[in-house]
Amino acid sequence: MSTERCPYCHDDIPNSEFSAHVREHEQLREDGQQNDYVTLPPEERSTQSLTDVPQVYVHTKCGTATGMPEEIIQSYLQNPYLYLADSTHCTGCERQVPNRECEWTETGENLQDYTDRLRREKPEFRPGIFTRLLAFVFTGNWVK
Repeated sequence: MSTERCPYCHDDIPNSEFSAHVREHEQLREDGQQNDYVTLPPEERSTQSLTDVPQVYVHTKCGTATGMPEEIIQSYLQNPYLYLADSTHCTGCERQVPNRECEWTETGENLQDYTDRLRREKPEFRPGIFTRLLAFVFTGNWVK
């Protein structure tokens, strides 16, 4: 039986069940967030200490703070290009909002500036032009 690794839970799922399995992860909760988000597999995530890494951001337009799960932080620290949409979920607005509209509570830094800085530090993960073009078509954001 042929399987595919789920980008959410990282289990090997039979191909015949894969689409339904992924839909369960992508279902929206009452707060507007998905049940789960794509992350790197645990063995590929950053192992650096999160002590000094910001984890809570505020959407400046509504003033609501949202916490970032550790598995997402560890994933984008390893590969800052993993999330090409350059948007994040606001628990106050219950929808995706641009990174540039959010600031880390711990540092006051804008999420987009933070992401751009991490990307400059790891250019080896930068996707090719085709992937960046697709991201632009779907999100309207050009990945540097």
